[in-house]
Amino acid sequence: MTGPNDGTQGALPAGDELRRNLEQLKDDLQKQQDYDNEREELLQEQTDSWDSRAKRSASDDEKKAAEIVRRIREHERDNLFGNKASELIPGPKTRDMGGQFLTNMDRIHESHLFKITARMPKGAHLHQHFNSELPVTLLLERARNMEDNMYIRSTQPLLQEEDYYKAEIVFNVLPADTPEADPFASSYNPEWKSGQNNPWMKWKTFRNEFAQRRNGGDAEPWVKGKMILGEDEVYGKEQTVNGIWARFNQATRCFKGLLNYKSVYQWYIKAAIEAMIDDGVMYAELRPMLMDKSIPSDDGKEKIDLSNQMRIITEAVKEKMDELARDGKSHVFPFGIKIIYCTPRSIPKAKMISELEDCIKLKQEFPKLICGFDLVGAEDRPNSIGFYRDELMAFTKTCERLGIEIPFMFHAGETLLDTGGSKDPKKSNLYESVLLKAKRVGHGFALTKHPRLIKAFKDNNICIELCPVSNELLHLCRNVKEHPFPELLAAGIPCTVNADNITLFGARMSHEFYQVMVGTPTMSLHGWRQLAEWSLEYSCLNDADQEKGLEYFHEAWENFCRWVVEEYSEYAAGLDINE
Repeated sequence: MTGPNDGTQGALPAGDELRRNLEQLKDDLQKQQDYDNEREELLQEQTDSWDSRAKRSASDDEKKAAEIVRRIREHERDNLFGNKASELIPGPKTRDMGGQFLTNMDRIHESHLFKITARMPKGAHLHQHFNSELPVTLLLERARNMEDNMYIRSTQPLLQEEDYYKAEIVFNVLPADTPEADPFASSYNPEWKSGQNNPWMKWKTFRNEFAQRRNGGDAEPWVKGKMILGEDEVYGKEQTVNGIWARFNQATRCFKGLLNYKSVYQWYIKAAIEAMIDDGVMYAELRPMLMDKSIPSDDGKEKIDLSNQMRIITEAVKEKMDELARDGKSHVFPFGIKIIYCTPRSIPKAKMISELEDCIKLKQEFPKLICGFDLVGAEDRPNSIGFYRDELMAFTKTCERLGIEIPFMFHAGETLLDTGGSKDPKKSNLYESVLLKAKRVGHGFALTKHPRLIKAFKDNNICIELCPVSNELLHLCRNVKEHPFPELLAAGIPCTVNADNITLFGARMSHEFYQVMVGTPTMSLHGWRQLAEWSLEYSCLNDADQEKGLEYFHEAWENFCRWVVEEYSEYAAGLDINE
């Protein structure tokens, strides 16, 4: 029974009430209009979005190209990758667009969208580690020609199959008469820091021994596997954040000796510039690790100090720029490169002081080359940036008094724990990035955890150097669709797109821009342009060069949009897109 005050007396059954209200709403145009008006108000977040400047200033060709790119992306999401929503279990060839990058690599390279991305002008590359621009095969080819002076050592004797898997390998250029050790012997002692032991074998000898012991096997592919992160080790179910970082650090140490000697240094700079030009990059700020104060000459008998290393870079850049000028191509790479001085955040404070001194000295000697200072290393390990508070504040004051500008470009927020290598969340490196007035922050992945810091980043006009593939492969997210870059952009934080470690990760700038396009449906060709423009506006180029760079970029951009329209209009119009 129902009582007189329970609200049900005389009420229609729920189904009848629902249908009656639905009929009334069909005739109530005002309520429909009110709802639609409120919806339009909410949609202003897209009208007033981070890329609205690019949208408002888009040419007719850019607008057409943007729609073409959108249609191709959505068609390839359903067809090239094939993972349409369904109750059926996907087949073995099905992939997720924006899913695991290394798993998707072959599918990406089949993509029309990637072909478009590869053709796109990308502005500046602002977060790239110095030793990771060119393919490993080219460095190994050079090492092969250093028969008498390229040496190798292992972290353990190579006796059983598992030793070949576990061993870390390091290269170094040494004098030709350096005695050779035998890494294939049980008596091999890998210890070398004490100076009491020599663990080095000539690379030429090593290759011959390797072939004999492994049925004619080639040592180069084996070493290459040590230097490039593979799909299985990145996505393996037992892999951990610490494990993949350890593997990454091994790879960077292996690279080091293959790159750091005089002749390859000279060749590398010009070859790296050519590779950047091919990928649509017009300027770069590279990050070498400069804590080791010398590299060897080709015969291993001389040491080339930091000053002479910078001179090699300066001369190589000038040679390349002169070559471009002779060919009438100065506009494709008009400003050369600059260097961000990098040192690890794991060093003692006394060593940090000497690193800061060396950075200032190089800036004074090469004022147009040195453009910033960075602390690098896994953020889940000590030290936090705040550990060096006094030293970094003194550095800033010294630069002011000397009349030089060396802005901080800290790696910060490249972590899930976000505790600066401690157990204390108050030690997040993102706080220090604001307090020390960083110009840019590398990665910034953890910033969305901090609403107040987001405002501080905006108020201080701090730009984030996005590195999506790096963040995925180092286990900050499973794929680009989980990356927080859409939230960072929506919050009004200026960002740039970067490739971080090209060789180790197998991702160039074209791959990174492709990833941000497939990572969120709110990304568009206009967004691509805004990200590229920011890369020039937040670079260390002076105002005049930034203005000139934007002129060159806009001309290249319009040519690119025109090409997209001419090449893909008919194709895109014929695509069946389920909107």
